[in-house]
Amino acid sequence: MLDAVNFEDYGKPAAVVATTNFVRLATSIARASHLDALPLVTIPHPLGNSAEAAERARVVAAEVVAAITSEQI
Repeated sequence: MLDAVNFEDYGKPAAVVATTNFVRLATSIARASHLDALPLVTIPHPLGNSAEAAERARVVAAEVVAAITSEQI
């Protein structure tokens, strides 16, 4: 989350990927950093093992790319 805030501070596009358990925290940090429009991509919690986490990453990869390139999906 803080890396995304720092990227935005330097004018670089960023998106945050958070599990459902951390959406409130990510949203609060974004608001406190005056980044209400910071894209947030949500995935189910928990991540599980590395194979499950990799599959979840594949599922949201296009959404993350769209968020940081300002494309609509």
